[in-house]
Amino acid sequence: MTRLLRPALLALLALAASPAVGGELLPVSAKGAAAGGAIWVGHAPAGGARRIVTLAPSMTDYLVALGAADRIVGVTRVDHAPEVAGRPRVGGFLDPSPEAVLGLKPDLVLWVTDGGALAAVRRLGELSGGSFAILAIPVITLADVPAAARLVAEAIGEPAAGAALAARLQGALDRLRAGSAGRPRPRVLFVVGREPLVVAGPGSFPDELLRLAGAENAVGGVRPWPVYPLELAVAANPDLVIDAAFDEPAGGIQRLAAIPAVRRGAVARLPRDDLLRAGPRMVEALVDLEQALRGAPPGAPPQAR
Repeated sequence: MTRLLRPALLALLALAASPAVGGELLPVSAKGAAAGGAIWVGHAPAGGARRIVTLAPSMTDYLVALGAADRIVGVTRVDHAPEVAGRPRVGGFLDPSPEAVLGLKPDLVLWVTDGGALAAVRRLGELSGGSFAILAIPVITLADVPAAARLVAEAIGEPAAGAALAARLQGALDRLRAGSAGRPRPRVLFVVGREPLVVAGPGSFPDELLRLAGAENAVGGVRPWPVYPLELAVAANPDLVIDAAFDEPAGGIQRLAAIPAVRRGAVARLPRDDLLRAGPRMVEALVDLEQALRGAPPGAPPQAR
């Protein structure tokens, strides 16, 4: 599982995919960014934010893709983007420190709405005294990924760059859908952790990506990121296992050898965690998913179209 998901995802398995609505200061919307669910606390700085704290790695990725990495003054400890190496850390993805954020004197805080950090972000808003703005962006479905690019770009005063980035991200998703037409639909078990076995279920981003790529998720009728009994995985009998357990050794997939696909070697090990980061990096890594589904080693040069 990714460096972000391993500590955060397992702590949130019992939560619904969307955060609860409530509270006076930050009433988080259950609607995604594409449906108008983003919420401002305070106002965007005139002319665009110049000092930004990101409370999720995907928000860092948007700023990097928009050419605004130099405006980032603080990130969480799970943010490993090379562009922010050495920047101050403001706590974790689930437990950001309001006091650490305040100390960096930002004019904007970017947050991907998440139930685990909601209390801390609300507290941050209470402490801000209007000295900075918070933009809470719910990224729930693939449609929200390009929409978030526009929102972040508008917040930094670069709407044209945001429109261009959104078009590029949407174009990549459209190409994935078009490229899957007429191909066989393999049943896939998408593994993000082995001990316990955690898989991508309905409502997760990998589930949506699999369908877009012309595959079928072998897991059904459960939460987006369930701890999944091995006997159910065996009974599901997937055609392919995608191994995205990034903080576990590649050879450890043999722990799941009871699954017929693992026994016969029908396993694709993803080379990076980008498909689990709902933002520009996820879209750029779609080639890894395409190659896995075609039987090519993930990370190999793209096949000619």
